[in-house]
Amino acid sequence: MPGVSPFHRLHLLVNFHIGADPERLISAGRLVSALFAALAIYLDPTRPARSLNEAHLVLSAYVVFSLLLMLCPPRRPLAHPVHLLSHAVDVLALGTLVYLTDELDSPFFPFVPFILLATTMRWGMRGAVLGAIVMEGMMIAVGWRDLTDGDSELNLVIMRSAYFLVAAAMLGYFGAYRARSGQRFAQLASWSAAPVSMDERAWLHDLLDHASRLLGAPRLILTWQDRGDPVGRAALFGPEGLALLPLPDGTGRAGIAAILQSAGWAMPAPREMRSAPFVGTRNKGRLHVLDIRHGHEDDASLARITAQRIGDELERFALTHAIAESARDQERVRLARDLHDSVLQDLTAATLKLKAVAAGLPPAARGTLQAVSALMAAQQRRIRLFVEDGRKLAALRPLSASLSQNVNELCDQWGCDIGLTVTPPDMEATARVHRELAQLLSEATANAVRHGGATRLNVELSRIDHGLSLCIADNGCGMIVGESDDPPRPRSLRTRVEDMDGSLAITRYAPGLALRIEMPLPEMSEPGMPAS
Repeated sequence: MPGVSPFHRLHLLVNFHIGADPERLISAGRLVSALFAALAIYLDPTRPARSLNEAHLVLSAYVVFSLLLMLCPPRRPLAHPVHLLSHAVDVLALGTLVYLTDELDSPFFPFVPFILLATTMRWGMRGAVLGAIVMEGMMIAVGWRDLTDGDSELNLVIMRSAYFLVAAAMLGYFGAYRARSGQRFAQLASWSAAPVSMDERAWLHDLLDHASRLLGAPRLILTWQDRGDPVGRAALFGPEGLALLPLPDGTGRAGIAAILQSAGWAMPAPREMRSAPFVGTRNKGRLHVLDIRHGHEDDASLARITAQRIGDELERFALTHAIAESARDQERVRLARDLHDSVLQDLTAATLKLKAVAAGLPPAARGTLQAVSALMAAQQRRIRLFVEDGRKLAALRPLSASLSQNVNELCDQWGCDIGLTVTPPDMEATARVHRELAQLLSEATANAVRHGGATRLNVELSRIDHGLSLCIADNGCGMIVGESDDPPRPRSLRTRVEDMDGSLAITRYAPGLALRIEMPLPEMSEPGMPAS
């Protein structure tokens, strides 16, 4: 450090080592106490009225002991007996000096609280209690003669006992506070950046569960709004689990009351609530901590740190999904190119050969080949649509026309009737939405006809808040539901819906099966409006 004197460097070095190391601070306090006691006897040797030589001997040994521990502090775990041994020497030396120098009126009595300070720094609340008990016992032991010699000093014993107990309580509080802060720092440090799960609900549950244990609050409310999302979302975490709700229009306490009312939770008192904001590049929000029973002065700072960490995790979640979506789009483009260069060309060649073969057959024998040729032509159209979608992923197209074409093909393929309703009729969506809906309809129709023997399906597609609702009902035999808490659901449909961050619910099992699928679709827009 240029421009700093050697004396100042030494001063900073000593302060840093002592302040950063409790063991050195205890050793320094012991040595300073012993040196001041020696200085007191040296300047006023008549104050110890009796046993002056014995007091000099004990004090000299204690100064040497303090100097040794200052130069070579013990580096052992807190439970190691060497620490108990050092405090036992402190009790023995200070108790002997007090006993040899006027007992309860001893000038060395002010140094006795050093024992309480040292044990509290080393063991927190337990150390404070242990130090108080030892000091009370030592005071009674050395002052017993004063209490029984006819000139009782009971008032002095009571006042010093009260002093020791109050000091122990205050120091114990700071010791417990220090231990609690250390535990919270450890929990913050253990908040590792685990891989982001594609299951948003499970990921949010783990995130808020860690925050709940860190803040010591059983219930949390997380409200946030992503960039481009005009409404926002709210996540409620408590002993009942996790609940996700749309963010209400109101803000502040009124908005929280609306969220709690929607979830059926009771509204806590204002003194039992605390909130902290967070702001990121992709989102902003606020963490609300509920049911606070014992507030501490550092809870507000910890809530702010936790809220910002949750905001960073939400940023990471959104970025991970954006990267995954970009990778999927690139893979679709590559797959579309491969399909165009291989499968589509082969299907075209096969269709031409079938037409040539059918031209040479009698009219009565052409029906089967024409049906196969029509099926192959339908698959060609699907592949061409996939190829075009891969080239122009963000284009918006009407849903009614493409779904009607898919429904007609499914009716011909499976020999069933399908009724389709799209609300609103002019709703538009991107190519990915068209493709996913077509796959869902195809899978649901196949399951209904093959497994349920259905001859009629009703399909209702409607727009909901920032997403789609797809209801599919058939007239088949339905499903048999057991007594388990998790009834069976079509595995292929469930997997596809989960990949789109959607939800699948069975609203009717028999007669006939009825499904309700909800999918978040932030890339959709209203008719006539640009995509976000």
